[in-house]
Amino acid sequence: MRNRDLHDALRNFALEAAALLRDDQSAGAELEYDLDEGSGRHGPTLYHYRPLTGRFIAVRWPRLRALPSCGPAAEALGAGAAAYLRVNGLRGAESEPALQAMLERLYEDSTDLSFPEERFERVYAEVERTLFEKSQPATVLVPMYGLELVPERVNLGDGMALCRGELTDAPDEAVWGDPAGGSAESEPGEPNALLTLTRDVTPDDPMPVGQARERFRRLLTGLRLWKPGGIALAAVAWRRTGDGRWQPFEIEPTGAARGEPWILVEGEEEELREFLEAIDGPPCQGSIAWALSRLEMGLGRRLEAEALSDYLLGLRALLDPGADGSRSGLGLRVAVLCAEEDERKRTQRRVQLAMALERFVMGDGADDDYFDAVGSDSPHTLVDELERHLRALLRDLMCGYLQPDLRALADDLLLDQPEPFEVRARSLRDGPATVAARPAEWDPEPQDMLGEIEALEDEAGEVEVHHGAEPAMHQGDPAMRRGEPAMRRSESVLGRSEPDWDDPESYSAPV
Repeated sequence: MRNRDLHDALRNFALEAAALLRDDQSAGAELEYDLDEGSGRHGPTLYHYRPLTGRFIAVRWPRLRALPSCGPAAEALGAGAAAYLRVNGLRGAESEPALQAMLERLYEDSTDLSFPEERFERVYAEVERTLFEKSQPATVLVPMYGLELVPERVNLGDGMALCRGELTDAPDEAVWGDPAGGSAESEPGEPNALLTLTRDVTPDDPMPVGQARERFRRLLTGLRLWKPGGIALAAVAWRRTGDGRWQPFEIEPTGAARGEPWILVEGEEEELREFLEAIDGPPCQGSIAWALSRLEMGLGRRLEAEALSDYLLGLRALLDPGADGSRSGLGLRVAVLCAEEDERKRTQRRVQLAMALERFVMGDGADDDYFDAVGSDSPHTLVDELERHLRALLRDLMCGYLQPDLRALADDLLLDQPEPFEVRARSLRDGPATVAARPAEWDPEPQDMLGEIEALEDEAGEVEVHHGAEPAMHQGDPAMRRGEPAMRRSESVLGRSEPDWDDPESYSAPV
């Protein structure tokens, strides 16, 4: 105890206040209750009644402030009132509101209004820490819907951490709150994982709420880039200083946690930290930033049909900036950047099918053509493949493994393709070029939506790409990449446990 006078003044006021409140309760004054809905760990929904002691005290505050001990207590608290109010999520600098907040803290969730000696000592210790310690920890947390955390806690550096909610003293609403728009596969009653930020603050410092909002959002982006899975932040976060009261506040919505859960298993912690460090640079600009926003929009959609256009727009922003967005052009570039040798023809065709599906979703007709082409294949797989391609390209761009002009890179790779891709380039300087006649052995696709492979144009001239047998795998030219890889790839994304960063196969996309 650092200040005996302050302790005795506050205790005398708390004793007189307890006598008044207890007498009113004994005379028949009733506490009001609020019905809280919570979730058991593995069982049905549970309900409990929370006494509204704060309202009970507020109604009687005019009488409480007239008690003989109130004046000396307010004078002893003095200039520390503002700091104590701020710790409890309130504003102002007057001593009387701070005394009222102290009483509310003293009787929080209590139905017995007798003087609680042990609780008073704990509350007074909070007051002393607020007034006399140079700093104390301020914590901001937000539930993460769709995240399954196998380790109990994962430190992400600089005060950030992921932790399993049931192992913390976070409020029940944060730990057991239902994921609004969450994954249909989530089991009811499972606790939420929590994302926390802890900072040491002085009584005069504001809570790091703005910083937490920004860093929570950036971390969500990093997790969404690192591996697939439905993950989102709750719309309500919580804050407190020291052992004070948890205060809720709203943050920017991040959409629904659609699809399968995002799972972090034992042993992935260091790999995740390295990846987050690799992408922790200045904010993206231009088409990369726009494509990244479209990926996150798609991941936050409630329906896959709504995400389809987001992913296509993201790929067009990276691979067809300012171009006509032709079906064959986009499909070719995605295939040469994102597919292995024996998968390129299929990848090109799948991108074209995805664009046909988009037209079908928009109600642009051609129903029979689309169903004839796609057959029994689920549209879910098309959307999932587009998401995977867009994520892989953005990962390598943000880590610095690919040059920003992906369209030029893809066209250079197409020009470098050996047989069975037939590639001819003609200069446009001497006049307009005409598309050469198709070779006799060229076999067009049966459906119109698959289209013919059109001419790809770059700044130097017109490039004609004629489709033959399976294209050869381009192993990648290190000169086309900038910077050295700075992180290890996740086995769940790459299918490799020990990647070699000097090997082109270590990239998200196989270029």
